[in-house]
Amino acid sequence: MTTKAGGRRRWTLAVCVVLAAVALVAVAFQGAPQFSGPRMFLPPGPVRTQAPAPQESGTPAPRGTAHEVRIDMSWLLVALVVLAVIIGLALLWRLRRRPSRPLELPPLDTVGVAETSEVHADQGPEPEPEQVRRGLDRAAEVLAEPREPRDAIEAAWVGLEEGAADSGVRRLPAETPAEFAARVVARVAADRDAAARLLALYLRARFSSAPVTAADVAAARDAVEALRASWSVASGGRSSTREGGRR
Repeated sequence: MTTKAGGRRRWTLAVCVVLAAVALVAVAFQGAPQFSGPRMFLPPGPVRTQAPAPQESGTPAPRGTAHEVRIDMSWLLVALVVLAVIIGLALLWRLRRRPSRPLELPPLDTVGVAETSEVHADQGPEPEPEQVRRGLDRAAEVLAEPREPRDAIEAAWVGLEEGAADSGVRRLPAETPAEFAARVVARVAADRDAAARLLALYLRARFSSAPVTAADVAAARDAVEALRASWSVASGGRSSTREGGRR
C-alpha cells in the first residue's frame, strides 16, 4: 500500500508540474506586459480670440514629448517555462529509471497447500483421480522434454490445471487457477508436501524475475514423480476401502 501511495503522489506532482508549464506557456504567448505613463483627459477650455502674435523668425524651440516606459519581461517568462519543462522531464526520467520491486514469493516450505486442502476438503464432490493422474502424466512428459526451464515448469503446471478442471470439482470464487489445481491435487494425492513444492516452483517461474535453472526443473520433476507415486498409494487405499464397504 505504501508503494502505491508513493506512486500516486509522484504522478500527482508530475501532473502539477506539467500543468504549471502549460500555464506559463500560455502566459508567454499572450505577450509581455507593457507599462505606459498616466493618461489624463481634460475638458477643452473656452475659446479665446486673440490677436495673432508676431511671428518670430528662426528655428522654433523643441517641444517636450511624452515617452512610454516599457519593461521587457519576456525573458523571465521564457526562463520560467524552460525551468518547468526541465523539472517535469527530470521527474519523468526518475520515475522511469526507478527499478520496480521484485515480487516477493514465499519459500518452498511455507506454501500452505495442505491447509487450503483441509479447509475446503468438505466442499464440492470428490475429484476424479483419473483426470488428475492424466494431468500428472502430462506434467512429467513436459518436464522430460528439452525446454527452457521457466517454460517447462509453467507448461507442466498448466497440465495440472487442465486435469483439475476436468476432475469434476468446482473452483471457488476466491481461488486462482493455481490454488484450485493445488487443492485438487492435494485431495487426490497423499504427498501434500510435493504438491506444495511444485506450486512454489510454478509461482517462482511464473511471477518472479529470478532466474530459473535446470535444478529447478529437476526439483519439479521429483515433485511430480512423488505425486504420481502417492496417487498410486492413495488410489489403492481408496479401492480397498470401497471393497470393504461393499462386503
